[in-house]
Amino acid sequence: MTERSPATHLRLLARRLYRRGWMEGTAGNLSLRIGDDLWITASGCHKGLLSEEDILKIPLDEGVPHSPSGNRRPSAETSIHRVIYRLYPKTGAVLHVHTIEAARASEAAGREILLPPLEVLKGLGIADPETRPALPVFENALHVPDIARAIGERLPDLRYPLPGLLIRHHGTTVWGETLPDAIRHLELLEFSMGFLASRNSLES
Repeated sequence: MTERSPATHLRLLARRLYRRGWMEGTAGNLSLRIGDDLWITASGCHKGLLSEEDILKIPLDEGVPHSPSGNRRPSAETSIHRVIYRLYPKTGAVLHVHTIEAARASEAAGREILLPPLEVLKGLGIADPETRPALPVFENALHVPDIARAIGERLPDLRYPLPGLLIRHHGTTVWGETLPDAIRHLELLEFSMGFLASRNSLES
């Protein structure tokens, strides 16, 4: 990354993803880990209109209380970000977006989705796309820590973990060692979701 502040990086990325239709209105959340701190989008903020004050700095450790920033609260899905940082200590960024393609793909899926053997999977660390890696799907829940708990219990048991997951009827979550890595993973998974959605439309 450049010398921009973490808040600036996340604000500009949120605007970019909003313009792509991936973070409509207040949907989605983004975070960066810097040392023992977590920079994360505030809850209930329009992602195309974020200000620097809408990116909150909180402790990475969920056991440490954070000081509120005015009337802003961290994303309601902070617990999901924290569990991913805990499971994968090299992770530096976690991104969560809502797209129609991901919601449709998750609707008909079981506990996982076999990704199509697309060349783009190499950008996700899959040397041979023909291996058909499985993207895990988690059930949505009103109480977000329940989703985080399910992620924490299941991801470590995956044989060939991908840097991403789906939450049913909700959206895509990805991570990477750097923000550019996470952005690449997001773009490639969403490309795969778009391919699946198009194929399913043709078959229906």
